[in-house]
Order: sequence, then C-alpha cells, then structure tokens
Amino acid sequence: MKYIFLVIALFFFVFAYSLNKLTKDNNKIIIPFELTHNLIIVDVHFNGTPLKMILDTGASNNIIFSVSDNDSLIMKNVVKIRISGVGNNESIEGYLSKNNKLTIKEYKKNDFEAVFATNHNINIVNKLGITINGILGSSFFKDNLVEINYQTKKIVIQKKNAKTLKKITRKYNSAKVEINNNRPYILLNTKINNYYHSLSLLFDTGLGDGLWLFENDTIQCNSNFFIDFLGRGLTGDITGKKSRVEEVYLEHLVLQNVLVSYPQINFFDEMKMLKSRNGSLGGEITKRFNWFLDYQNQTFYYKKNTLFDLPFEYNMSGIEVQHVGSQWVKKEIRENSSNGSINANEFIIDNSNLRFNYKYELKPIFEVYMVRENSPAAKAGIQKGDKIVKINNKTSQYLNIQNITNLFQSENGKLIKITVDRNGTIIDYKFNLEKIL
Repeated sequence: MKYIFLVIALFFFVFAYSLNKLTKDNNKIIIPFELTHNLIIVDVHFNGTPLKMILDTGASNNIIFSVSDNDSLIMKNVVKIRISGVGNNESIEGYLSKNNKLTIKEYKKNDFEAVFATNHNINIVNKLGITINGILGSSFFKDNLVEINYQTKKIVIQKKNAKTLKKITRKYNSAKVEINNNRPYILLNTKINNYYHSLSLLFDTGLGDGLWLFENDTIQCNSNFFIDFLGRGLTGDITGKKSRVEEVYLEHLVLQNVLVSYPQINFFDEMKMLKSRNGSLGGEITKRFNWFLDYQNQTFYYKKNTLFDLPFEYNMSGIEVQHVGSQWVKKEIRENSSNGSINANEFIIDNSNLRFNYKYELKPIFEVYMVRENSPAAKAGIQKGDKIVKINNKTSQYLNIQNITNLFQSENGKLIKITVDRNGTIIDYKFNLEKIL
C-alpha cells in the first residue's frame, strides 16, 4: 500500500521553479541518465524517497504518479487540484505540493514543486518495463545552461558565461526557440508530400517518437499510412496515423524518410495549445544530436552525433506489449559438493557429489496490450490480453520490453514464432514482419 502524507493545504495553483545556484567551487553538475525508448530517465530523491523520473521538456510541471509498494512519500504544503493532459479521458484528481526537497547527485533543491496524480491507471512501467515514478518538467532547465549528451548519456548543468558560450558556438549550430509557459518551441523545415513547410514544434524530450504533426488545411498525411497506438498520456491512450515525411531540416543537416505520427486532435486540450503549434519534436529525432539548452536567451545549440544516421524503424508486428507484473520462477543450480552434508533445498541423485539446488527469481509477465488492425499479428490470430509465454524460442522470463521492441523493428520478412497463454490455453502462432511504410 502506498502512503501519502499531506501537510498544510495551500490555495494557489502556481508553478514556479528555480534551480539551485551553482557555487564558485561547483561550476558543473553532472547527472547520468538511462535512455529507454528514446526517453531520458534520471534517478532522484524526493523528500528522501528514491524515484525514477522522465526528464520532459514538453511538460510545464513536475508530476509524481507512483511510488513502490514498500516506500512512503512525504508531500508538503498540499492543495487538491484537477489535472488535464494528453489522452482520451477527462481530467483526473491530484495534489499540488510545494517546498519539497529534490536531490539528483550533487544537485539539491529545497523548494521543489510537484503535482501528485492520484489516478492509479497512470502506469508507465507497463509500457517501458521499468518503474517510472514521475516527470521532471521543463522548468528544470530554465535558470542554467543545460547540456544533454545522448552519446555519453549525461546531463551537465553549468554556469553560463561568455567563455562557455564562445566555446559552444564554435562547435554547435544554434536555433532560436520561443519559451511559452516554460515549454520550448523550435522552428524547423520539412518536406511533406513534395511541399516545404516551416513548422513550430514543441521541443519534447518526453515524447519517444521523433515527430508528431497536427493535420490541417496545409499539413496532410499522405495515402500510405496505418492507424496505430501512439502512446499514453496522463489521461488516457493516444491513437492516430503513422506515416513518413520525405525530409526534416535543422539548418544544413537533413534527416530523410522520417517516421511521423498524426495524433487525433481530440486527444489534446485545444484551449491550452499554442495556436501557432504544428506538433512536437521528440526523442527519436532529438537523440541524434547533442544539445545545449539556454532558456534565458531562448537559444538551443546542437550538433549531430553518432546516432544521426540510424534508420527510422517502427513496430512491424502490430503487437503492443506491456509489462503486467512479475512471477516467481524456480531456477535449478547444479553444484559439486566435497562434503557429505545436505540441506532441505537439495535433491540428491545417484552421484552423491552432484547436487541440485533451487533458487527463486522474480521474472516479468508480458501481455498483449493492443493488436493493430490488419497487421501480421492480427492476421495470425493474436488477441488483446494474450499473455506471452515465448518469442522465437526464448521464454518470457529472459525478455524485456526493449528486447521485444528491437525484435519487432528488426527486419522486413523476419519470421516471428510466439507462444501465448489465453485464459489457461497455450497457443502457438507464426507470422512474418511486414514493412508497409
């Protein structure tokens, strides 16, 4: 059971955030991160409780939506609020909390503000396969120069001065951004259906896809697309069209044959959207560059890295898999024993020097969350709710979400053999990955 301690209700819904000031002896704070599904995940301590949070430039606010069953979470100075977000459901109940203590390595902040979302259906762990407790919003960046190095998987917070900026401008391209409600919007050019467009995009490190665009009179998806599950927002699932655009430009750097998603606009609160916004620029593209983010001067600096030339791949199976819990699995260990002693966990065979020991390990359970219509998996007969027993002769206990994702994006025509448990009945299926974009 999770426990939330609520202390002193406030009556204001204001999100202000400032980083701790770097001292004279501490010019840099280096924060390592994990890159999973193109998302930046950092380890933090919130009022002493260890959490994993996604670093999300696309979120104005800091949000916490889960803690582990064994941890309690103290939240100070709390007021009840309603939270709206991307998704197909209504707003959810939450609490705004001020004056909390956040620690990330050497970085410490004693007046950290966060929203606690009480909707237990928010469970990003299901999609990513690792526990995610919340989101560090865009305001994390606003008071210092912040480097995001996707190659070394490090965030560097550092003092901004003329010497540092001069060094950066020698090696990096620059792009002007507009900061609105603590969220950055970047301009870039695209070639879509043989027409060139200048687009205003939310710079969104919390989006795993590379490019989301909103269809309108001038921006239209081409005829080669399929309807896909695009992800989960705070208030529900998001679906839309998936296709490709010919080119995306950041100055002279050109990305070609880029995957694009066109989410259904009804998943967004149009009243709160920036009117000039055409979509979002996400992790599948931003990871191909290393960045310096200068919010105060509304300038981002970037240069391509070793990930730049990676192809843009997608799930060719049509199966969306989620992690739905864990199970205890008995593992047999053989060992030679030089003495004649035994214990209750050992099973003795004819050779008295060879013993079987058993240990139990907690292994994941994977379930089919969604099957894309007319996809190879759908045609084979796989259904939503099927529990995965085995994929290509590997039992599920030796898999993780990233392994499965990589396999389903691997090679056009690749044979996939999958065994599922459907309400206690074990069924085997075969299909070939099919590239239609």
